[in-house]
Amino acid sequence: MSWSFISHITDHLGKPSLNEQKSPTKWPSSATAIVDGKVVGKCRRQEFFRFLLAQWNFSKDYEKYTQFLEFVLSNKKPTETYLKWIWKQGEIYEDYCVDLAKESGVFVSGQTSVYIPQYNVSGKLDLIVVNPETTKYHIVEVKSVYGFNANGVLGTDAERRRGILGTPRESHLMQIGLYQWWYANSDERFAEGLLVYGARDTGKYAEYKITVETLEDGNDYVFYQGNAPANTSKVNTNISIQNILENYRYVSECILKDTIPERDYELIYSQERIKHLYEAGELNKTDTAQYEKRQKQIEEGKTRLVKEVVKGDWQCRLCEYSKVCYEESSNPRELALSDYM
Repeated sequence: MSWSFISHITDHLGKPSLNEQKSPTKWPSSATAIVDGKVVGKCRRQEFFRFLLAQWNFSKDYEKYTQFLEFVLSNKKPTETYLKWIWKQGEIYEDYCVDLAKESGVFVSGQTSVYIPQYNVSGKLDLIVVNPETTKYHIVEVKSVYGFNANGVLGTDAERRRGILGTPRESHLMQIGLYQWWYANSDERFAEGLLVYGARDTGKYAEYKITVETLEDGNDYVFYQGNAPANTSKVNTNISIQNILENYRYVSECILKDTIPERDYELIYSQERIKHLYEAGELNKTDTAQYEKRQKQIEEGKTRLVKEVVKGDWQCRLCEYSKVCYEESSNPRELALSDYM
């Protein structure tokens, strides 16, 4: 077989970088919060696996987990090639924004390190720019999107014509919210943060102002407001920084107590939950029609029924640890660290 350039550079994407070794930390991109009883952001079990593996690889103090983590690694799904290219393309969009910030004279710094010691959380700010009109600094977090799902954060064409944008993703709001709270709010040189979405396929973009504000209950809440190409009203996400930090603490406590966190998401919903989603009007048009047809067949006493509606959380479907949490039959796998120690 002759040498292939594209295969060569694709393989290169999977090689580990030669970074300086440092003690593992939690990531702002792995933040979790609980809003109105619902988990948003990263599955805490997924973060538990990632962080425990990182600790095990770094320190001999975690050798007691070897048997369990070897099981995790043997069932961890390898990263698919197309995802490596998607991540690389995301980096390119960020590079575009950094280059244009420099060209336009508003660049202050890029890849600025942030560390919250009490919770061992570290990350890097994509970009810091200066507003030439106010001389205030702004943290800028850049995210690239594409395809139909991009409409969720950018707004559809019809919405944008009416001056309406989309809704930023909770994970992104928590990430820049942590940066704004820890890094910017304590420095009078900084104004609000800016969360920028850019579509790689259409060239559309949306920018949101991000603030973290203390409310009457004493907690610091993340707010967002459309800034470009339309100005929209300010929205309280009901996600507090204290809630995020408490969930970081929870993951650490699970490691200290040798306890695996419960699943935050489900690979396949029970039919009871499907019924609840139907009654709440939360099934899409196709699933609703399928559910109603099956229920009608059951009421009529028919024996040949259309298939049950099958749905689950995308967080489980795309998770690299799904085979750790679920058997081949998709049934939940019972896990206990004590069985491997």
